Parts: sequence; C-alpha cells; structure tokens
Amino acid sequence: MPSEIYNVDYNGFINVLGTAHFTRRSLKEARQSVETTGTRDLAIELDLKRFSLLNGTCSTCPKRGVCTTKCEFIEASEALGNVDANIWLIDMSEEEIRNRVWRLPNSWAPHRSFYPFHGVGGNDIPWLWEKGFKEEATRRSMDNLERLRIVAPNLRRVLIEERNAIMAARLAWIATKRMDEGEKPNILALVGAAHVQGIKRLLENPETIKESLRTFSLPYSHPTLIRRISVGNN
Repeated sequence: MPSEIYNVDYNGFINVLGTAHFTRRSLKEARQSVETTGTRDLAIELDLKRFSLLNGTCSTCPKRGVCTTKCEFIEASEALGNVDANIWLIDMSEEEIRNRVWRLPNSWAPHRSFYPFHGVGGNDIPWLWEKGFKEEATRRSMDNLERLRIVAPNLRRVLIEERNAIMAARLAWIATKRMDEGEKPNILALVGAAHVQGIKRLLENPETIKESLRTFSLPYSHPTLIRRISVGNN
C-alpha cells in the first residue's frame, strides 16, 4: 500500500458510478457522467489487456459510431474527446484474478459459473437495468453476492473483496497525486454495480484499505495510465 495516501474520506473527491456492462442505459449514463462532471481523471474497472482488446475491437468495428452494445468503459473514454485527460485502469489483471481463483480450495469449483466477471448478476439483471429498474437490478445483484458469500466465500473474496481493495487503493492514490499537485481531485470511477458499496466503504476510511491489502496478501502497484492529450488546430 502506498504510504503517501492521506487519512481522509476520499468519497468527497471520487464519484463511483455503478454500471451494468454492455447495456444501452449504462452507455448513456457513462457518457453523461463524463460530460457533466468535467472530470480529467477517468478510472475504469479494466486492466491494460482488457482495455486494449475492447478499444481495439471498437475502433475497427464497421458499426463504430452507431453501435449500442459496446462496453460503457470504452464509451466513457471516448466521451472525453479531444481534451487533456487521464484514463486510469484500476482493476487487477485478468491473469492475476484467474491465478488467485485457481489457487482456492476445490470447494469453489461447483460455482465456477460465477467466474470471472459476470457471476454477480443473472440473465434478468441486465434486462431490468436496461428497462430503468436500476434499484431492483442492484438489489438482485446484492442478493446473488450474498448467496455467493454463503456457498463459496473464498471465491467471493477474490472476485469482489480483493478487487475492491485494489481498486480503492488505486483510486486513493490518484486522488492523493492530484492533491500533491495542488489541485482538488475530480475523479469519475466506473465499476460494476457489485463493487460500488465496497469501494465507497474503503475510501471512507483509508486505514481499512491498508488492512484489506494486508489481510488478503495483495501486492500493490499503481494504476495504469493512458493519457489523452488535446490536439491543437494548428
């Protein structure tokens, strides 16, 4: 854990927005949030490999510009447009998640349908989100998380709690970096809805971030920066 983060409630500087991946409503919410907050620091629940794959697929797709099924993370990064801005990738790598899952006791195996990223939902949850029933979709997602905690607590720990700890640590570091530069942080974080409450609780008290990283034996590294640079007219 970086020692330079402050013992402050980072929720005052970081807007954590929950999304439902690949729904049109999430695309719209992601774009609107970027445009209304005026953020120069967009943090998204991806690692470099997944970001490159999604971004590359979108950039070469013949439906680019009219597609309604792309990832809201890519939509948000495109919404930054031609501005001086940072895109921060704050999630664990897919390889690291997979390795930590496969080191778990075999008791998690019957529940592998939860792995790697879609298991906290269900077929009806994206539909509910799309139709505007966001609270109900979130409630069902939380119910599934609770069920996962009961039937496969170690798997839940890796997929949710450990990733929450890493993402909260990286968000706190980004905010601290801005403060050290004499600026007030204005960070927009886009994460799956299942991560929102856990990340917010950690950001409220940074000491719990440090405790979580120690408890889970998680090595810390800074988030990956992708720089968006404004291009002049001349």
